[in-house]
Amino acid sequence: MRLNSKVQRCKSPFVLLKIGLYLLFSLSASCCVKAQNFGLKILTVSDSSQITSEVQMFDSLFYQCIQDYGKKDISSLFTANDSIVSKTHPITVLNFITGIDIPLNFVFPFKLVKNQLLNDSISIFQLDLGWMQLALPLNRNQKKLMRFESLNNFGLRKFEFNNLVIYSAEEVKRKDVSNAYSKIVVASKEMGVNLEKFYSQTFTMYSANSIAEAYALVGGLQYATFFYPGSRYGGMGDPYNNVILSGISTPIHVHELLHFLIDFPCNLFINEGLASYYGGISSGNYELNLKSVLGVVAENNIHTFQGLHDLQISNATFNSVRGLYVLSAYLLHRVKKDFGLKEYQQFIRNCKTDQEMINSLKALYKLNSEQAVFNCFFSNF
Repeated sequence: MRLNSKVQRCKSPFVLLKIGLYLLFSLSASCCVKAQNFGLKILTVSDSSQITSEVQMFDSLFYQCIQDYGKKDISSLFTANDSIVSKTHPITVLNFITGIDIPLNFVFPFKLVKNQLLNDSISIFQLDLGWMQLALPLNRNQKKLMRFESLNNFGLRKFEFNNLVIYSAEEVKRKDVSNAYSKIVVASKEMGVNLEKFYSQTFTMYSANSIAEAYALVGGLQYATFFYPGSRYGGMGDPYNNVILSGISTPIHVHELLHFLIDFPCNLFINEGLASYYGGISSGNYELNLKSVLGVVAENNIHTFQGLHDLQISNATFNSVRGLYVLSAYLLHRVKKDFGLKEYQQFIRNCKTDQEMINSLKALYKLNSEQAVFNCFFSNF
């Protein structure tokens, strides 16, 4: 899954919001019905008795945080011992929300569910956004917010390999990491990408047995499954803090790491296809579901790339197996096989938009329409 960022490689874009934006606003509106602010700046509460001096302190800090989020340096609102990579985007969970250019409190209710004491100095505030819940700590003594990850509430073990730091409840074996890096090296060579920039960065991965469990490790509660309804496994990447959530059966989510490797602009279809082709989908190869995905495409009489994007939203089966990822990976395999690495590398760089991708495919295969291109790949399998 790819996220919006300062660079095109993360533009979507989970990128989330496009799939469920209507649902987001609907849930947010319904959540606000029984909650009021009672003079608070950003929080809403069910009853005024919930308001304490501690709640007011958190409300004031969080309001300033949200008002300036993504626009200004807000690191001064957080405790000094927090190792914040991004001074403008310090909260990992909020970095999975994209496509909104106004302060998030204009969209989400931030209803206070509860706040509880963790110890003598720290309280954890649980906020309901209508479609998910966010847990955010407050250091009462310092009067500062904290990143949820800094608490390590789940007693995770820390593993360090090269430029990758992994937090996991289970042991991470060096051979698994070596296998992951081998795939990254292969991908870099075939895509024509220099590994130097990738290795110069440090990535932090939170590994769990499902995406919902991984989401909780960074303070995301009641994971919003409507992104991929019914899906248990998956991953996410925060491009501002180089944080990766890995919720698959293997400890290293190569697919998500590859999104950070891709250093050239390309559309969502190709970006996800590259990550799926070289890194797999969840913990399996894209070919595992290729036949069934093509079957769904045929059953629904789809003959355009826009039709695939619509199918991703409307068809639960296609959605749950990441049909777009499967088909994009297959398309990339075909282009590389049919034209060789040099043309393949040029092609993936000529896909900045969906239309540019279609035009490039028409030129390569000497076809005169999008439908002809589509049928060439997906209707005559």
